[in-house]
Amino acid sequence: MVETEKILREVEEISKNQFLPIIGPVKGELLAKLITKKRPGKVLEVGTLVGYSAMLMAMYMPGSSSIVTIEKSKGLAGIAKRNIAGAGLSKRIRVIHGDALDVIPKLKEKFGLVFLDAEKSEYLDYLKLAESRMAKKCIVVADNVKIFANTLSDYLDYVRNNYKSRMHDFGFDAMEVSERK
Repeated sequence: MVETEKILREVEEISKNQFLPIIGPVKGELLAKLITKKRPGKVLEVGTLVGYSAMLMAMYMPGSSSIVTIEKSKGLAGIAKRNIAGAGLSKRIRVIHGDALDVIPKLKEKFGLVFLDAEKSEYLDYLKLAESRMAKKCIVVADNVKIFANTLSDYLDYVRNNYKSRMHDFGFDAMEVSERK
């Protein structure tokens, strides 16, 4: 995992200079704890960006686990694939270039964790499409729920009424962690 840590640090440095909206090490710590505790066999990530969170999750997952991550931007999907290959994680992380609203219904896997970090106005749509692909007690993690609270009000109402859900506030932003009942 030395290569993975090296790539993560490089992406963190680039994100500071180019203002890439990665989850970063602070919010990443919560994601790492959830992965370690839940030990999902498969993870669905919506919004790959440059692969930071997928690589971070893979570091804490059992070796037999895998991640499917969806990125709408062809350029970013390419960068993510290069970063993931550089970290030696290509066999465990599958990057799909496409619109998650089209891709999710075609997936066959059952996921133990779903991480949402893409188009905020579509979080609820992503979630509802993914529900049929969720394992029992699936954990759903949604990033940016404080910064985009107004945009995400329908999503937050839904998970807080249909899931066991809790907001984790980091001051500057927050993540909503919801467990399927």
